[in-house]
Amino acid sequence: MDKTALARRYTSLWTGEFVSAIIFAALLLWTASRDGHWQHWLVRTYSVSVVIFILIQGTGWWRWKLRVLKQNQRTLPEPVLQRYRRWRTVNWGLIVCFPLAVFGAMSVADWPANSLDIWLGLLFWIGAILEQINYYYVQLMYNSRYDWDYLKTHRRLRTGTVAKALQNSSLE
Repeated sequence: MDKTALARRYTSLWTGEFVSAIIFAALLLWTASRDGHWQHWLVRTYSVSVVIFILIQGTGWWRWKLRVLKQNQRTLPEPVLQRYRRWRTVNWGLIVCFPLAVFGAMSVADWPANSLDIWLGLLFWIGAILEQINYYYVQLMYNSRYDWDYLKTHRRLRTGTVAKALQNSSLE
């Protein structure tokens, strides 16, 4: 892929991640404000917040990749890679804390375990796990011809973009 096409791809990726984060936040706030019972929104708010946090990391990643491309460099600065290494760990901590959010919400709101909030929270929690894997482990999103050609040729999932950079870093 030439530099211009790669710049367009990075721009569309960071923009898409950013717009997705805004849409998730806006829909959560809009639907929560219509319901009026904040206790019904604790679990899904937690899960959506984790997804948004990971999407914002993706936004930053693709913006950094674009910056590096425009500066004709090949690698991201080590402090940026350090930050993403820490976020990988923080993300897992937030994901693992999901059951605590459920139990905390159940004790505060005193509602049954099959509530809509828990089911929607669980759905978004799975989304957070998938986003985490997509960035920090293996690529799950195949949305370009290049990605599909790689999958067909190698018959395996590609290493995630952040994972690859962290593996190639001198710090890992």
